[in-house]
Amino acid sequence: MEILIRNLSKKRIIPAGRLRRLSTDVMKTLLRSLPYSNPQVSLLFVDDTVIRRLNKKFRGVDSATDVLSFPMLEGEPSAGANDMPLPLGDIVISLEAARRQAAEEGHSLCKEIALLLCHGFLHLLHYDDYEPSARRRMFAEQRRLMRRFEKKGIFRPEVGK
Repeated sequence: MEILIRNLSKKRIIPAGRLRRLSTDVMKTLLRSLPYSNPQVSLLFVDDTVIRRLNKKFRGVDSATDVLSFPMLEGEPSAGANDMPLPLGDIVISLEAARRQAAEEGHSLCKEIALLLCHGFLHLLHYDDYEPSARRRMFAEQRRLMRRFEKKGIFRPEVGK
């Protein structure tokens, strides 16, 4: 498994080491749940200005958002024992949006980042949140995964508030 992490946010919203540990813990948990021998994912943390540009360029929406996902695979790959990297795609998260949403929801920044990583990951697996039935299915899986993170102690509520 390979997790590529890059923080391009100019604002110091969360300590770099904490962001790296949290992202790695969350993604390892998610990637280990897959039937692939060597999945790969790229994480990019940015601010609202950058994610707004990406949102406009790739989705035609001229506003900032919290998370964007760019899946690399079109269908379901075979789950062979091949050791070649399997690039699932890229997840881009606005740390500014994560901070705002954490404050609005009354939970920690770490929990919000974990939630956005989970949401972005599910999009890489082609979960959809546009149609009501697909949205219910995606959010049910997201809640299940978040409970799993909480049980594993991946984030503590008091960290990052």
